[in-house]
Amino acid sequence: MEVSQTSYHRIDRSVSFAQANLGALVFGAPLALLLLLGHLAVHQSLTLSASWEALLVVIVGVIIHEGLHAAGWMIAGRLPLNAIKFGLNVKTLSPFAHAKQPLPINAYRFGTALPCLALGIMPGLIGIAGNWPLVTSFGALFTLIAGGDLLILWLLRRDPATAQVVDHPDRAGCEVWLPANNS
Repeated sequence: MEVSQTSYHRIDRSVSFAQANLGALVFGAPLALLLLLGHLAVHQSLTLSASWEALLVVIVGVIIHEGLHAAGWMIAGRLPLNAIKFGLNVKTLSPFAHAKQPLPINAYRFGTALPCLALGIMPGLIGIAGNWPLVTSFGALFTLIAGGDLLILWLLRRDPATAQVVDHPDRAGCEVWLPANNS
C-alpha cells in the first residue's frame, strides 16, 4: 500500500527507546503488580525462583514478543514477511520489529498489543486460575516488558480508525497520517 504524503497530515507518535523503557515502568509495572497481587489474593502464596533456565525463558520470550508484533502486523495489516525488519537498538539493548510499509492504524494497534495479551495478560490470568505461580510470574514479567508497547497504544488512543500509520524506523512508535479532511 502506498500513502500519498500530500493528502495526509502527519503526527509523530514516537518516543526514544529509553522513553519506551521508562513507559514499561509507568504502564507495565502496575498491570504486572496487579497480576502478582491477584495470584497472592486468590492463593495466599506466590513462590518465585531465579535460575539460568528462567533467564533463557526470558531471552526466548523477548524474541517471541518481537515475532508476535510482526505476526500481528502481517495478519491484520496483510503485510508480507519481507515488509518486516528485526533488529536490536544497541544503545538501549532494545530488540525491535519494524513494519517497513504503512498500515491502517487498527492493524498497527493489534500488532502492538498482541505480545502483551499473548505473553503477558493471558498467561498471568491462566496462572492465577490454575494456581501456577511460575506462569503468573511469567505473565507479569512479560506484561512489564510490554509496557513500552502500552505507552505507544496510549499515544494512539485518540487517533481515528481512518488514519494510516508509518512505523518509525529509529524510535519506538510511529508517525500517524490523518486524511487531510480529518486534521
